[in-house]
Amino acid sequence: MRVSLLPLDPPPSLRFFIRADGLHAGGITVHSVSGARFSYGIAVSGAMRRRGVASSALPLLFAAMKARGFAVCAVQIAPDNAASLALHRRLGFAETGRSVAAVTMEKIL
Repeated sequence: MRVSLLPLDPPPSLRFFIRADGLHAGGITVHSVSGARFSYGIAVSGAMRRRGVASSALPLLFAAMKARGFAVCAVQIAPDNAASLALHRRLGFAETGRSVAAVTMEKIL
């Protein structure tokens, strides 16, 4: 599967369409920026889930954000979201905190 990110807005956009094999597959929004840290939300369309879209799109986001000077990505994931937790572990995130509401994970770019 060939995955690409297309900026939703003109540079320096922090919102992207995800395309997979030429089809719209979802989107990513960087929603929190603090110094050299950022966080994001990702949505993959129902028909494209469990096909490696997020696993392919997120490294593209990390490279784009690193090129913009960011050094750390931090995410918060619901403790019962096993798929997202597993995905982020595979992508090199380490757990840095846990509460009843969220697991905090970070990745150095």
